[in-house]
Amino acid sequence: MLASNTMKVILIAPLRSHTGNASSAHRIRDILECNTDVTCELLSCHNITSVEELNGYIGTLQANCVLAIHAYRSGHLLPGCCKPYAVIFGGTDVNEHHQNKHKMEVMTAALQKARFVIAFSRPMMLKAKELWPDICDRIIQQPQGIITSPSKTFCFHQHLNTHYGVPLGSHIFLLVAGIRPVKDPLFLVKYFSAWHHKKETVWFVIVGASLNEEFTLECKEAIDRLSGVLLIDCLPQDKAHAAIRDSTALINSSLSEGMCAAILEAMDLDTPVIARNIEANAAIVQHRITGLLYQTPQEFLDEAKEILSNQTLRTSLACEAKKYVTKHHSVDEEKLCYLQIIQDLSNNT
Repeated sequence: MLASNTMKVILIAPLRSHTGNASSAHRIRDILECNTDVTCELLSCHNITSVEELNGYIGTLQANCVLAIHAYRSGHLLPGCCKPYAVIFGGTDVNEHHQNKHKMEVMTAALQKARFVIAFSRPMMLKAKELWPDICDRIIQQPQGIITSPSKTFCFHQHLNTHYGVPLGSHIFLLVAGIRPVKDPLFLVKYFSAWHHKKETVWFVIVGASLNEEFTLECKEAIDRLSGVLLIDCLPQDKAHAAIRDSTALINSSLSEGMCAAILEAMDLDTPVIARNIEANAAIVQHRITGLLYQTPQEFLDEAKEILSNQTLRTSLACEAKKYVTKHHSVDEEKLCYLQIIQDLSNNT
């Protein structure tokens, strides 16, 4: 075992519920602690005000090393950290925050002293190398590991029928995402509603927690005027996985992603994926092989209609996607990677 002696790790991250960074933090914590001699303490970067406070936690917990998710949100606490650390890119740090001069300076300072830097995907790794050439010999590509655990007793169709009046037997196109502008949940809804008027068995269901109150209100007001479109609150993970399992297709409409866990979960659950053709999605969805990619709402509608009418395509996409996610998103391989990283960090304490 790589972690043969007890090691204590602090994992600092944005821990706001129902976000990708929080999900990644909990997943990494869980795999590090599963059947190892590692203890991993999660700390919210929003609850720590300075590196001195972080060092106080490190001393109190007698931590050997630090992992930090998000080069800006957690990274501002890292210069002056008293223990070796690694930075895990979150997504918006590489995709968006580099455009802001102050944020770029904060991230650069954090990355300068990082022993390792981890990117979930090849596009993210290449972008990071372009932004920070001096990390080229320290950056590691490690995809997210995926495990799904759908409820065996929860039926999404029955839930939608009982609580929202969606007829049983409807075709559900499901978007799972926290409600905020970067997820662009309204991108497809007017077009989908027009399709629903012609084919009442198709429904577009958005499941997600409000992460931006003003924007969520805007979405609710827009969706309330549309037939065939629902916005419902987030579900517990086992029920969310069951909802993906029970849907006709999993939809992604994001403007930007780090690595979309919902897409990978759908692949694991044999549900076809229709994803917006952005760089992060194209890194995990091979068009017409493991899923479908679209640029415009009309392209999306054409693909959604094909998913309904072409059983051969549905079966092929599900089969190839399952092979892909099993091969490239192994939790066991992810675990070995992070165990090796913290072992190397602890040896340099």
